[in-house]
Amino acid sequence: MLWIIGSCNIDLTVKVERFPNEGETVLALESHTSVGGKGANQAVGAAVWKINPKLIASVGSDTFGKQAFQTLQQYGVDTSSIVASDKHPTGMAWIEIDKRGNNRITVVPGANVDLLAGQILPNLVSLKETDYVLAQLEIPVKSVESAFAYAKRKGATTILNLSPSFEGVEVLLSLTDLLVLNEKEYCQLTKISSFLEAMEEAKAHFFRYGITALVVTAGELGAFLSMKNSSFVHFPSPKVQVVDSSGAGDAFLGTFSAWMVMGKSIEEALKAAVISGSLACCRLGTMSAIPDPMQVLQHLKNAI
Repeated sequence: MLWIIGSCNIDLTVKVERFPNEGETVLALESHTSVGGKGANQAVGAAVWKINPKLIASVGSDTFGKQAFQTLQQYGVDTSSIVASDKHPTGMAWIEIDKRGNNRITVVPGANVDLLAGQILPNLVSLKETDYVLAQLEIPVKSVESAFAYAKRKGATTILNLSPSFEGVEVLLSLTDLLVLNEKEYCQLTKISSFLEAMEEAKAHFFRYGITALVVTAGELGAFLSMKNSSFVHFPSPKVQVVDSSGAGDAFLGTFSAWMVMGKSIEEALKAAVISGSLACCRLGTMSAIPDPMQVLQHLKNAI
């Protein structure tokens, strides 16, 4: 089973010709509102594979919170462990997309800050050794640490999407089995200027904490995998016409974690995840851009 501990927001997305300069106002080409947040998006990205993942999250006791419950249930996500907080409103994300598909995202945490260990751990009592626990960092780091520590005691496998990335997560990394981050986050944390030129030397920064596998996503290049004491292996992505790249990472993580739960090898999971992330770039939005599994499987078949 897959347990996802993470954020749940309402996304306000606007598409613009170009990003405004400081102090400048620009007119949007289009806009839409949808349920999002890394936790919710990745849960849906996994749920489309019919594995019924359980999301542990916190939303506000408001209209947006109700919308989140309904949307996630429609996708097949188990929402029984989502808490409705009366301390803060549902979190929100402001997403700007330019004509090239580049994005800028600002997040207001809202009720996500209320997802504490006291709300998480009671929901993990039925966790099994064969389960996987996936988390990101749009909720309090201490909450993820507590959840991962509990998961490790139970013998479950932990997957950390180190996004957003920041310093001071040494304890969390020591509780992580599979680490996933993008090339910009990789460079930021390892203090290197070029991922492709220095990725091999820099990976020791992460493996010293005891992780078993390191996955780095690299946009149109696809993804790279390094196991302990082995060089990076490249998993190239198919060429697509990019409309909006904001949902690529979450689609990638959803498929990757679902395939791991389904008993696939990490290499098989990454091949499918790279395709899923690429296809998610072909549509506007995050959750709405998650591709149909049949599309992913067809691309995998064509690649053979």
